[in-house]
Amino acid sequence: MPVLQGKNLMKIKQQNMESIKRVLYQSAPISRAEIAERLELTPPTITNIVLELIQQGVVQELKGDQKKQTVKGVGRKPINIDLVAESRLALGISLGRDVTHYCITNLRGEAHILEKTDVVSDDYETMLEQMKNLLHTVRSRYPAEWEKLLGIGVSTPGIVDSERGILNNLETERVSWNGRFLADEISQMAGLPAMLENNVQARASIISLFRPELLDGDTTFALCHVAWGIACPIILRNHSLMGNDFATGEIGKMILDPNGVKVPHCGKPGSLESTSSLRGILELCRQAMAEGTCEELLKICQDPEKLELEDILAAQNRGDRAVCKIMDNAMKFLGIALANMVGVINPHRIFLGGGVFRNYQNFEVAQSSLMNHAFRASDEKLEVSFIDLGEYGGAVGAAAKCIERFFIKG
Repeated sequence: MPVLQGKNLMKIKQQNMESIKRVLYQSAPISRAEIAERLELTPPTITNIVLELIQQGVVQELKGDQKKQTVKGVGRKPINIDLVAESRLALGISLGRDVTHYCITNLRGEAHILEKTDVVSDDYETMLEQMKNLLHTVRSRYPAEWEKLLGIGVSTPGIVDSERGILNNLETERVSWNGRFLADEISQMAGLPAMLENNVQARASIISLFRPELLDGDTTFALCHVAWGIACPIILRNHSLMGNDFATGEIGKMILDPNGVKVPHCGKPGSLESTSSLRGILELCRQAMAEGTCEELLKICQDPEKLELEDILAAQNRGDRAVCKIMDNAMKFLGIALANMVGVINPHRIFLGGGVFRNYQNFEVAQSSLMNHAFRASDEKLEVSFIDLGEYGGAVGAAAKCIERFFIKG
């Protein structure tokens, strides 16, 4: 049975402060009066909290006409306020499958550094030593930025218990990582607060915090990222829909065809992961190469073990029939899976990301399939957009999650 929690004055103040910070991320520059109207809070409440934020050096009053305003009645023109973006910084680290990316951003997600280093070891103890060396490198190279860090965000593929800072995905190659308190160990090494998050959940925070113009005022959306696996986190009224086991959004595990053919290393037969993930697409193309049915792909890459996504996209552009069939099938099933999600959660905005969409025709097929199968009221909007968060999306997303945890909610 859920435990009901009361709200004392400190909790109410903290919630109000978080709400004000989120409004600043979404709409600043903005006046205190506009914030009060939007949040339905009293002007004195807004004034007191804003004054505290100004004293902390994270919010500032702006001089001059920073934004056109509609002033009702007569009196003094409202003064706009905004975040002081450089007042705090965040270190974001993405522990990817092939490479580790890291960055330092300000409160608005503007990068001070964007760098990458060697692959992180699948052995947990070796990885910790590598992380220790990485943190030492960042601290020694960028001492001024280090002094302004509010914390460290780390993103990684898999099911992540972000509250405790541990990885819970037993299917990953990094079995020795499971159940280990990675966030706490990084925090102890760095002497800073640290948190751990799923890499796609982290990417979704880039949209929420750093790209609010993409949302046009919406606070609910989905980000479907197609990579080695497929994840689609839901952001519901500015908060990640997580579930008790933190596995929400793992749509790659969705079974679409129980009688489907098993694809090696790609989950259960008939799963979306087996048809539409990068891993599944690579395996299916390798099978086609072995059968000799993909002439153009074989001209581009003769060794199936060296096959990469770029080779597949190039063969698709050349009209390779076998490759085009694999990609069309992958995108159609992806659209069906997203349509099922729309029927349950009903987000009005869905962003599609991942390397497969570098061929725009793949986005068009997925979008068409989604629209054809989605159940919704005739007057409901459903906008589907491609988004490219770049090579450093996981690292910047980790920084965004760090800011969300230790600045907005902190």
